[in-house]
Amino acid sequence: MVGSHPIHAALYDPFMGLADRAGLAERRRRLIAEATGRVLEVGGGTGLNLRHYRDVESVCVTEPDAAMRKRLLGRVGSAAVPVEVHELPIEATGLPDQAFDTVVCTLVLCTVADPEVALREIRRLLAPGGRLLFLEHVRSPGWRGRVQAVTTPVWSATAGAGCHLDRRTLDSIRSAGFVIDRCERSGMLAAGVAVPSKRSDRSEREVPA
Repeated sequence: MVGSHPIHAALYDPFMGLADRAGLAERRRRLIAEATGRVLEVGGGTGLNLRHYRDVESVCVTEPDAAMRKRLLGRVGSAAVPVEVHELPIEATGLPDQAFDTVVCTLVLCTVADPEVALREIRRLLAPGGRLLFLEHVRSPGWRGRVQAVTTPVWSATAGAGCHLDRRTLDSIRSAGFVIDRCERSGMLAAGVAVPSKRSDRSEREVPA
């Protein structure tokens, strides 16, 4: 999401607060607890994840939307770890190769223009042994996925961030050169860990809903 969407930014925290109280906050906490070393968070939004970072060296957050970034910056001072904020989108950060040990994506790959382009950039930015931690919308199998596909155009137009509920995000992660090491699915959300693939990689572990 590039530009500035002040109405969306104003509504984001109240809306996400409902989801967080329904269990999303705990899923965020568990995921981010696995972050180590130098962390890049892609599309940090209003900074709802910042409170969950603890034992990491630093956190670099990208957020191209000016209205969201203003709210994010207001939360930086209360973070328990050093945080810096970049306004450029993940596709054009200009950050050096292999600069991060962990990349965190929460509800952002559904909004980028091209998930595979963004994920290839994430792969470039990961240091050897680095990991991608993700909590993302994914298309469900069967009739639920068809409902998501029908709903997405209206949702994407009204949600401000251009969110696509029906993206095949796990396929995009694999196509960008990752192996999904662990994945837990629940409804239209999937949370897990992916690592850059090697030629010898042959297997993945995925836990069904």
